[in-house]
Amino acid sequence: MKGEKTMPPIDERLNSVMLSIIRRRTPTADIGDFEKPIYDLDMDSLDVVDLSQALEKEFGVEADLERVSDCLTPSDIGSYFRELIGSS
Repeated sequence: MKGEKTMPPIDERLNSVMLSIIRRRTPTADIGDFEKPIYDLDMDSLDVVDLSQALEKEFGVEADLERVSDCLTPSDIGSYFRELIGSS
């Protein structure tokens, strides 16, 4: 319908949420930094929890925090959430 808003694609939403959290610690971060280790982006375990909670809220899924904490890069976290979103 005309004027109806559509949701951005999943990857766009995922990247937007992830960048909003990552840029709290690394203001110049971009999608190319998703392959860097989380700790090289000056993120700590609380930032990872914040990121997980923000993604859970955005996509209406529930993550296993232990599995999220095993992720080494933002890209790993994104892959895990894509699995969750695909199975919800």
